[in-house]
Amino acid sequence: MQSTQEPHFIVLSRDITERKNIKETLKASEELFRNLFTQAPVGIAVIDSLTGHIYTANQKYADIAGLSIDNLQHITWMQMTHPDDIQADLEYMALMNAGKINGFSMEKRYINPDGTIVWINITVAPMHLHNKDNPRHLCIVEDITNRKQAEMELRIAAIAFESQEAMVITDAHNIILRINAAFAKTTGYTAKELIGRKMNLLKSGRHDNDFYQAMWEEINCNGSWKGEIWDRRKNGEIYPKWLTITAVIGSDGKVSHYVGTHTDITERKATEEYINRLAFYDSLTELPNRRLLQERLKHGIELNNQTGSLMAVLMMDLDKFKSVNDNLGHTAGDELLLQVAERIRAQLREVDMVARWGGDEFVILMEDVGHYEYVAHVADAIIHALSQPFTLYENHDTYIGASIGIALHPQHGNSVETLMDNADTALYHAKDSGRSCFAYFSEELTQKARERIALESRLRQAIEQQELCVFFQPQIDINSGHIVGAEALVRWLDPIKGYIMPSEFIPLAEETGLIIPMGEWVLRETCRLGRQWLNAGLPAITLAVNVSPHQFRGGDINALVTQVLHDTGFPVGYLELEITESGLMDNQQHAMSILNNLHEQGVHLAIDDFGTGYSSLAYLKYFPLDVLKIDKTFIDDIPFLQGDMAITSTIIAMAHHLGFKVLAEGVETQEQLAFLKEQGCDSYQGYLYSKPLSTNDFAKLLFDTKTQFNAP
Repeated sequence: MQSTQEPHFIVLSRDITERKNIKETLKASEELFRNLFTQAPVGIAVIDSLTGHIYTANQKYADIAGLSIDNLQHITWMQMTHPDDIQADLEYMALMNAGKINGFSMEKRYINPDGTIVWINITVAPMHLHNKDNPRHLCIVEDITNRKQAEMELRIAAIAFESQEAMVITDAHNIILRINAAFAKTTGYTAKELIGRKMNLLKSGRHDNDFYQAMWEEINCNGSWKGEIWDRRKNGEIYPKWLTITAVIGSDGKVSHYVGTHTDITERKATEEYINRLAFYDSLTELPNRRLLQERLKHGIELNNQTGSLMAVLMMDLDKFKSVNDNLGHTAGDELLLQVAERIRAQLREVDMVARWGGDEFVILMEDVGHYEYVAHVADAIIHALSQPFTLYENHDTYIGASIGIALHPQHGNSVETLMDNADTALYHAKDSGRSCFAYFSEELTQKARERIALESRLRQAIEQQELCVFFQPQIDINSGHIVGAEALVRWLDPIKGYIMPSEFIPLAEETGLIIPMGEWVLRETCRLGRQWLNAGLPAITLAVNVSPHQFRGGDINALVTQVLHDTGFPVGYLELEITESGLMDNQQHAMSILNNLHEQGVHLAIDDFGTGYSSLAYLKYFPLDVLKIDKTFIDDIPFLQGDMAITSTIIAMAHHLGFKVLAEGVETQEQLAFLKEQGCDSYQGYLYSKPLSTNDFAKLLFDTKTQFNAP
C-alpha cells in the first residue's frame, strides 16, 4: 500500500492450537498402537482378505509361526496352516467377506518350518478401510499348544483311569478319594462305600506289621512300591493281587496323594499252582513226586549239617502189587495206590513227607527225628497198616504187603544220591529177609530196632494178659526200726525170659504211651493187695505208687485215684503217690491243681529222686508235699565223699524246715544208716533192710514183723 505516509503491514493469523493438539493426540495414539502391536502378549497380524498374504505382523506372531517378520510378508496364511484345518478357515473367511458374520474364532494348527505343530486360538475381524478394493482383516493369535497337550493328557489319563486295571487315589493319610470301575468290580465295594474311608479296610490279615512297615519304608524312600499282596473283598474272600503304589509329590515337595493300581492275580496264581502241581506232584495220588522229594531232601541235608539233627529216608515197595494190576486191571491198581497213600499219611507226622517215587514205590522223608528207634516204630506201623485188607472196585478184598528200607542222615550218607542209594539197598535187605518187614542200611540198627518192636509187642500183650506183677520194698522208720511203708515196684514176668527188670521196659512204655494203662494197673493192684492185707490183720502201712509224668499229662489222675480207692476199698490215708521233680516242673500250674485235689482227698504225696532234676526246694515249698525222697546217687558214696554227705545233710535240714518228712533211697550199709540217723532223716529203704519182695514174701515179712513186735 502506497501512501505519503509511512508504510503499514497487514498481518493475518489463525489459531492452530486445536490442530496441533489433534496431531499430537494422533501421534500419541499411533505410538500407543505401535507399542500395543509390538509388545502384545499375543500374536497380531494384518492379512489381505482376498489373497491371504500377510501384510504385517508383530514379533509374537512371528515367534508363534517360527519365522522372521520379513519372511512372513512373503507367504500366505494358508501356507502356514495345517492342511486339515484350511477348509474350515476358508469357509469362515467367505462368510466374513460376504458380510454375513462380523468375524470368527477358531482353534487350528500352524506348521512351523521345522515341522513342529503349533496349536493356536485365532480371532479374526475385518478391518474397515476406505479402500474397499483391498480388504484386510486383523488376526489375533494365542499359542494354546500347552493347553491342548494338557487336555490330551487329561483325556488319556481319564481313559486310563477307567481302564481294565483297578485304580484308587488317596490323600496323604490314605483316605480314599476316588476309585475306578475296575477297582469297584475287583473289591466288590461301590465308590460310595469306599470314598472317605481308609485303605486298611481291605486288609486281609495275612500279612504282619513287619510286611507293611517294609512296604511303607520303600515308598517313603523311593516314591513307589510294587509287589504281591493279599487283600479281602467285600464278601470276605481273600485274594492275591499285584499292587503298585506311587506317591504324588505336591508343589511344596511333600506327598499330596497316593495312586494305587492293582491286578487281580487269582487266576494267575491258580495257574501257577496247577503248573507247580504238574511239576512237583504225582497226578494220581497227588503226593509229591521224586523231583520235589529230592529238593526237600537236599534242603534237609543242608539244615541237618547245621543243627546236627537226625533225618531218615524210608524207601518202600509194595509186595504183590503186580498181581493186582494183572488180575483186576489198572483201574483197580490205581485205586489201590490211592488207598495206600492215605494209609501211609495216617501214620506220619504233619511235618513228614511221603512221595511217590514211581510205580508202586514210595519214599518217606522224616526230619528232626529224636531217635532211630522212632523211625522203626513208624515203619512197623506202616507195614501193619498196609497188611490189612483193601476193598477195591466190586468189593474185592485185596491183600498186599510192604517192605521198607531205611537210611539215616548223617550216618548213612551226606548227599541225596548216597542216601537214596543206601535206602534202596536197605529195601533189598528187607525183601531178602522175607518181605513185609523193614531193614536199616546198618544191620546192627536193624537188629536193635526189630528187637525193640518185638519188645513193645510183647509188653502190650503182657499188660493185656496180666503178666505184670508188683514187688514191694519196705520203708523203715530210722528211729524205731519198724516197717512204716513200702514202695510198689512193677515187674514183668515173661513166660519165656522170666523176670524183666523195669529199666528194660519202663522207658519203652513211656515212649509208646503204654505207661498209662500200666500205671493204672499198678495203682489198682497195689490198693487191692493193701486192702487184702488189712483184711488179713497185717499191720497198716503206707503203700507208695510211682506216677509217671505221662500220667499227669495224658489222663485224669484225680478221677483215677478216686475210682480205684472206691473200687478196692483201700483207705486213702495209707496211699502215697510218688512224683518225680520233672513231672512237677514241666507244667507247674497244671501239677499244682492236680496235687491240691489229691491232697484234699487225703492222699499222701512224695517227691521222688530228689537231687536228679531241678533240685529246687524254693519251688517245692509251693506244692502240697508230705515226703521228700533223697536219690540213691547221693547215698552211695557216704561216708566216703564229703560233698555227698554235705548235700544230704543240707537236704534233710531244709526239707524239715519246710515241713517235709525225708526218706533216703538205696541205703545198703550200716555207715550210711548211722549218718542218716545222725542227720535226723526220718526213714529209709534199701538192700540193708530188704530187697524188693514178691507179694507173698512181703506179706510174710509183714506177718513176721507183727509177730515179732507183738511177742511178750
